[in-house]
Amino acid sequence: YISDEKLYEILSGEAFITLNIENFVVDDFFHWTKSERSFKALTQVFRKIAQEISTFDFSKIDEDILKGVYQGLIDLDTRHSLGEYYTPDWLCERVVQEYDFKKNSRILDPSCGSGSFLRAAIARLKTLNLEINTDEIAKAVHGIDIHPLSVQIAKTTVLLSLGKDVSKSNKPVKINIILANTLLAPDGAEELFGNSFKMNIDKQILILNSKILDDIHIFDEVIDVCEELAEHTKGIKKFSIEVFENNVRKVHKNGGLTPPIIDSFYKIYESFKIVKEEKRDTIWKFIVQNLYKPYFLANKFDFIVGNPPWFTFSSVKNEEYQNILDGLAERHKVMPKKSANYPHLEIAAIFLAYCSGYFLRENGKISMVLPRSFFSGDQHDNTRSGLAKGFKITNLWDLEKVSPLFNIPSCVIFGNKDLTEKKKIMPFTGLSFKGKIPKHNCHWEVAEPKLVLTPQTWFYAKQGNSSAFSTNNSKKNNKVNPYKTDFKQGATLVPRTFYFVDIALEDITPFENDKEWNNRTIPLKTAEHIKPDAKKPWNLVNFKSIVHSEFLFRTALSKNILPFCLLNPDLILLPIIVENKDGIKKITIHSSDDLYELGWSNMAKWTKNCENIWNIHATEKSKKMTSNDRVNYQRGITSQNLNAPYLVIYTASSKDANATIVKRSDMALEFIVESAAYVFFTANLKEAYFLTGYLNASKPNLMMKDYQSKGLFGPRHVSKKILDVYFPTFNENEKLHISLAHWSEVAHAKAKEYVEKNPPSENIISAIALGKLRTNIKKHIAPEMLEIDKLVEKLMEN
Repeated sequence: YISDEKLYEILSGEAFITLNIENFVVDDFFHWTKSERSFKALTQVFRKIAQEISTFDFSKIDEDILKGVYQGLIDLDTRHSLGEYYTPDWLCERVVQEYDFKKNSRILDPSCGSGSFLRAAIARLKTLNLEINTDEIAKAVHGIDIHPLSVQIAKTTVLLSLGKDVSKSNKPVKINIILANTLLAPDGAEELFGNSFKMNIDKQILILNSKILDDIHIFDEVIDVCEELAEHTKGIKKFSIEVFENNVRKVHKNGGLTPPIIDSFYKIYESFKIVKEEKRDTIWKFIVQNLYKPYFLANKFDFIVGNPPWFTFSSVKNEEYQNILDGLAERHKVMPKKSANYPHLEIAAIFLAYCSGYFLRENGKISMVLPRSFFSGDQHDNTRSGLAKGFKITNLWDLEKVSPLFNIPSCVIFGNKDLTEKKKIMPFTGLSFKGKIPKHNCHWEVAEPKLVLTPQTWFYAKQGNSSAFSTNNSKKNNKVNPYKTDFKQGATLVPRTFYFVDIALEDITPFENDKEWNNRTIPLKTAEHIKPDAKKPWNLVNFKSIVHSEFLFRTALSKNILPFCLLNPDLILLPIIVENKDGIKKITIHSSDDLYELGWSNMAKWTKNCENIWNIHATEKSKKMTSNDRVNYQRGITSQNLNAPYLVIYTASSKDANATIVKRSDMALEFIVESAAYVFFTANLKEAYFLTGYLNASKPNLMMKDYQSKGLFGPRHVSKKILDVYFPTFNENEKLHISLAHWSEVAHAKAKEYVEKNPPSENIISAIALGKLRTNIKKHIAPEMLEIDKLVEKLMEN
């Protein structure tokens, strides 16, 4: 990486390099290029690159040409782990059109990636301010990114956007893009007033006076002195604090350096010296100077635009960083009320609240491209309801029906800085975008003719405990569904490759021969159909062993649950023993040691393998629990009711709730409900039919649509959204209830008949085939569905 001015001279074709790379390589992550070992080889390589670049005319660039470079150089896994989804030019351009940037406006992209939003902001500044010069534009736009290569690419994008006038500037043009974690201002920085804060340099933790952060210029100047003196005294006696102070005051002569500040900088000098002597110094000066730069940007911006990281809290594997995010989420009031929703919280929610409150000036404005889960996800209710601190929503764009765009539905949220904790929620104006654009990345002038923009009014709507941004301003039904707390999600049988099994003999058809398995040992292997959907490293698990049938059970994933029908339930192997005492069944889960003691050596070996692989690959927080703790999380297995003869189950994830009844008397093996389904245990068969009628009916499924999270193919999560729709407790004395149960029973019989006559042609049913099968069942039972829908609507009116 070379200096900004020299880079632009090369890119603009106005200078050809007389190469002395050592003179202008910046001491950042790429400083190794000027090392003695690399210098000779890289000189030749760089000359060739410079010659090739000089054949292009970069002065007429009108788009972010470096997106492709960005994607090519930063591997897919890294971009996913950072939650990076690059934003097409047309969307950046359309977002900044919402703002009237003034000549003296300050604009920040806090996660700038390749610099697409910065390029669009520069173009907008030039359009609205014809007399603005290069220095003024450079001062106006700022970017932050956590990836060093992104920072260099974004700097290049900004340089190209500034144009040839860079070379005509009377003084060096500073490109204000820094490498830092936007969310990590130093501890104590928000309540400075002479407080101390912690700085980490390699393995050392320094307690420093917060006043060293009062002036960015002093900070940079003195850190340079720390680096120079540390290099000079490497391997010899360190300078005294008096000598250090003399050197600092020679560089900075304008006062303001009190003894506590000198003392804090001296600690940094000492740490720099130590890491150099331990040969652990590469770029600590660069890291320290950049890491704390976000603090100097507090309350400096009129506008924030960008596309923050798209990843959830559960995807953060580092426990220390999880704890930091915990504190930020709580401080900015974006932490969901229910702990179960917290793993699904997008880190972008923290970005939205934090950046608004921290970086914006009073009355500043923010807009961020976000996953559409902010419209309906339970984890983002604080953002929707106005409880989140830092901003107040003013405008919403729905991008769900635009293609191609991102691989998940998206939106744009606009807001103003607002530090109050509870805002009055008003209807929001906004737009719905719909259309197919020629390609993912194009200009707004190309995309605009292909898009239909429909003005919308969005309301903060509630149904039961769920909320959503909805175009429907229906009144909230305050009746609570009496079944909501009775339905429970099944056990989280993960990693599934530990527990889902196939019979390891081709001449046995498991579904037809369950009754023949009593008191037998059976050859089993990890189920093949589970592996494609398993994440690394669990997809590599491949067990094979002879195990006693005592530990075999049945379960259902989403693919097994059809409207009014159960399709070929999966075979699972679990380290549990079902005890039957006086007709009451109880589940006990066992470790491998327990199983050896009880004499079940084959199952003990299988379980031991699970325990060993879990201990090797579990994440930091997961390692606090055993593999049995994980599979029985929140007593998901041991709390299941094996004594209830009937189970009402419905899909946790799908466009609509698909519900059916599991009759234990029909199952040769015990049935364990998996987390892919929600279950209600009952001894009343008519109640079970009544409930499956309701859950499969059209109106309840339609009423939950605004509250479901959505994927590229529409609504995808049912969870308990369907139970936020009110329906009454079953009453055998109510004719409508009995009638609904009757038609549901008929639908079960006809659905079963249809599946038996039209079994899936595939052993492993695909998502497309599954959707088609569910649709065909509904068509086959259309007369019954008509009666069910009529009865449900009548019951909901009462």
